[in-house]
Amino acid sequence: MDCPIISDFCKSNSKTINMKTIDIGKHKVEIYDSIDELPVKGFHKFNKYLLVDAGVGSDLNDINEKINRILRYVDKSDKANAKIELDNLRQGLYLVTQETNLKHLAFMVLIKSIDGKEQTDLSDEGLRSVQKLFENQTLNFLDRLLQSVKKKIDTELNLYFPGQFDDAAIKEYHDKLRSRILFQLDTIIRNADHKQEIDQIDDFLLTLAKPKVFSGKESTEIKYDRQFEDMCLFLSHELSLDIDKLSVLQFYNSFEYIKKQRRKNGR
Repeated sequence: MDCPIISDFCKSNSKTINMKTIDIGKHKVEIYDSIDELPVKGFHKFNKYLLVDAGVGSDLNDINEKINRILRYVDKSDKANAKIELDNLRQGLYLVTQETNLKHLAFMVLIKSIDGKEQTDLSDEGLRSVQKLFENQTLNFLDRLLQSVKKKIDTELNLYFPGQFDDAAIKEYHDKLRSRILFQLDTIIRNADHKQEIDQIDDFLLTLAKPKVFSGKESTEIKYDRQFEDMCLFLSHELSLDIDKLSVLQFYNSFEYIKKQRRKNGR
């Protein structure tokens, strides 16, 4: 059953944005590039792929970075985190040998239609089938497309829901990363010695980004799915909404609506 109140609320807080249509190889591809259009269940799948990719990686560059992190944990005698990273490295190596790139699968989720045919299968197998259509495209090309669309979606989420998506920890991470790059550039340009400063930043980044577990019952991926299902059940119970029909904008607008109503009623 639809809820007229929340439907009006979502409409009043939405905007009309046409989905992006681009040519990828021989195919004309329509892409969800706005929270006003992207179905929230697709958004969940998109984020889950990126979550796992950030934790275990899916290409050789990620594997190399993972090894460096393990070595730093070993240097600090942090056996617990080194063990978690070793387990994540094992999973990352498996993905590489299977030629499974999680970032590119995440991009496949954002595809609405190919040559006019709508894509509705969000299963891993279905998305791999879609990915095969673009296997001749360079990795950098798909990476740039993903980052472009992700940046637009992230910008809209921060604009509409700053309380939920404006993460101070992420800002601090990027500030430190920027400082590290500037120290490296100064080392290259002026041959200045910034080893101590760079090591301090590396130690900070290592502490800030503790490795997540991606295996067993306590898997971060499983927890992420459960949290999303809890959110869906909550909305369905409170507002009698059909989650399958909600866009990302409508989904989070619904939470904002509930928060406003509860504040209004002193709850």
